[in-house]
Amino acid sequence: MKHAIGILTLSALSTLAQAEVISQVVSFDSGFDGAFVSFEKFDTMGGTRELTGLSLSYDQTISLDLQMQSNGYTAINAGDWLLDTGFIALHQFGLSEGRGGDGNPGPPFIGPGAIFDIVTSNLGISDGYNNGGIDTQQFNISDSFVFDASYDGSTEFDQRMFDAFTGTGTLNTFLGGFIEGFFQWVNDPNWVVDPNNPPDGPFGGPFGGDPYYGLFVDYLDLSHTGDITVHYEYTTVPAPAGTGMLALAGLVSTRRRR
Repeated sequence: MKHAIGILTLSALSTLAQAEVISQVVSFDSGFDGAFVSFEKFDTMGGTRELTGLSLSYDQTISLDLQMQSNGYTAINAGDWLLDTGFIALHQFGLSEGRGGDGNPGPPFIGPGAIFDIVTSNLGISDGYNNGGIDTQQFNISDSFVFDASYDGSTEFDQRMFDAFTGTGTLNTFLGGFIEGFFQWVNDPNWVVDPNNPPDGPFGGPFGGDPYYGLFVDYLDLSHTGDITVHYEYTTVPAPAGTGMLALAGLVSTRRRR
C-alpha cells in the first residue's frame, strides 16, 4: 500500500505547472494629440493562474509631414542648411494619477520606436507670402517597422509591467510621444535686417517681436498607426482539490501505520 500512496502523490504533483499562453491584438491610430489604447488584463482567476511572461509586439508605421519656409532676401541651396528632425513614440501603461508630489510612482512606460531624418532643399527668395511659393518646401519622413519587448518579472520594471497588466477588466493606456528638431547652418547667408525695410510676410521672430530673417518650420501632420500583439504566458496554480488529495493520502498512510 505504501507504493500505491506514493504513486498517487506524484500524480497530483505533476499538475502543478502547466504553461499556457493567451494572446490579443489591439489596433491603434495616433496623431499629434496621442491616443488611448485599451487591453484586456490578465485575470488570475482568483489566484489559480500566475503570470510568468509578458511580451508586446508593435507592427507600426510612423509618418511625419513638415514644411520649411524662408523669409530671406537671397536664395539658399540644398546643403546650405540642415534640419535633423523626427518623432519619438512613448507608450504609458496606465493613466497618471496623483500628480503633485505625493510620492506615488507613475505608470510604467516604454519607447516603442522613432523616426528621424535630415532634410534640406533649395529655397528661393522670399515672396512675402506665407505657406507657398519658391521660398517653401514640404517634406515627409516615414518608416514601417516592428518593435518587440518582453518581460519575465526578474527586474523591478518587469514587475511593474506585470502589476499594470494583471487584474480584471481593461487596462487603459496612452500612446503619444514628442517631436525633436535640430537646425544647422552649413553656409550661413548672414541676412541683416534693415529697420527701414523689414521682412515681408507674417513671420514671427524666435527671440522677440523685432523683424527677423530665418527659416521657419511647421509640423503639418503626424500619423502613428498599427497593431500591438500582447502575449500573456502563465502557469496554472494547483487547484484546492489536488491539495486535498495529498492531505487525504497522508491521513490514509497514518491510519494504516496504526
